[in-house]
Amino acid sequence: MSKMDRHRSWSQETLRIIADNPGRRAQELADLLGREKEPLKVGIRKLKGLGLTLSLEVGYRISPRGAAYLRLIEGPGRKR
Repeated sequence: MSKMDRHRSWSQETLRIIADNPGRRAQELADLLGREKEPLKVGIRKLKGLGLTLSLEVGYRISPRGAAYLRLIEGPGRKR
């Protein structure tokens, strides 16, 4: 994932916001992150291509693989 995160950890930030807000639309997630909607959607599609997120009828959720990845990179101290 580090190659995708050249300027900042957008992938971890995006996975975390989706994990914490399942079912939210892209515009709502973009607002929470202070980002533009379309670039966020491009990033979410990249994460989906890696099997880390799932598209719902409305919004997104993190996949089991995405949840495992977050646990790995955030470590055991992260409380949800």
